[in-house]
Amino acid sequence: MRIGILGGTLDPIHNGHIEIAVRAMDVLGLDGVMLMPSGDPPHKPRATDKADRLAMAKLAAQAHPGLTASDIEIGRGGITYTVDTLSALAVERPDVRWTYIIGADTLNTLENWREFPHIARLCDFAVINRPGCDVELATLRANAITACYDTRVTMLPLSGPTLSSTRIRRQVAAGEDISASVPASVADYIREHGLYLCDFNERQILDRLKDTLTPHRFTHTLGVADTAERLAPMCGVDPHRARLAGLLHDCAKSMPLEEMRSLVIEHLPDLDSQELETRQILHAPAGMILARDAYGVRDPQILSAIRKHTVGAGDMSPMDALIYVADFIEPGRESFPGLEKARKLAEKDVYRAMLCCAELTARHLRARGQDVHPRTLNLISAFTPEEYE
Repeated sequence: MRIGILGGTLDPIHNGHIEIAVRAMDVLGLDGVMLMPSGDPPHKPRATDKADRLAMAKLAAQAHPGLTASDIEIGRGGITYTVDTLSALAVERPDVRWTYIIGADTLNTLENWREFPHIARLCDFAVINRPGCDVELATLRANAITACYDTRVTMLPLSGPTLSSTRIRRQVAAGEDISASVPASVADYIREHGLYLCDFNERQILDRLKDTLTPHRFTHTLGVADTAERLAPMCGVDPHRARLAGLLHDCAKSMPLEEMRSLVIEHLPDLDSQELETRQILHAPAGMILARDAYGVRDPQILSAIRKHTVGAGDMSPMDALIYVADFIEPGRESFPGLEKARKLAEKDVYRAMLCCAELTARHLRARGQDVHPRTLNLISAFTPEEYE
């Protein structure tokens, strides 16, 4: 029996991977192809959780006879090495001759794989051409490896996909449609589990926030994220995106004031003097920049909500309103006059709650002899009480 292996991070698995597996199975006469997400790849420390990558590989394999998904690498702790995987497979399936499917660009480094002579005794290789690779040189390299080792390296009359997992992740982060790039079941899984909204998973984000925020601010952040996620369905907002906006809304809060000023002056031309001089509101535009550049957030709605969560604006989207309100009413807030009213309104209509929060803020600032930011006044005038009575 001959079975192919298509490995890699598969982050996410896409239609190009499936096409390669199916066509390689046909061209080589394989009995099947095993999709094998890597466990903890040493060269990709930010890979999505391996359980999610395996789940997507299983969903993709279900629609194609002959394709299966293996957990052999994700089930092994520590850094993943191919020689360990093939050695384990040789013990589990002694009746199988394995064929490892690789890209032509890998040929130049293949002999550098850990214990490659042993690997060569455990499997053959099938090579897919990559864009920009010289086929003649790749063929010479494949023949040379075949001649030197106890293996067979076969150049397939196939070209690698133009699709890219990196590009798909960026499309998801930006809220773009990926239905043409991944199986429908995989697209559903990505959406339902909130994958690829930025460059880090939630555990990594929380670790970074713990290192940069005070304990009080970190607790507040969790409260805002939980509140935004809970109220999101009522607002027609994706709960995963709402939670991410809540987690990152104060990500710049503990930055030194001068560092915040330099950051926003460099990146945001529409700042005003009041915003630039007031730490209590400057962290919002600084946070938007930090979320984009340090955390890899690309969704304009999330970035807008982070930018507007302190002073608001006259054009608040549902996401903007949700984060503005969640920041105001999260459970950890100490009680003050009007807070309970805002909380009750938030359970029914986020825009009514937003207006209530803005009016309470304006009243508080005036009582202290401080100016109300023009954007807060724009919010109050744009969302008039008559609309929400």
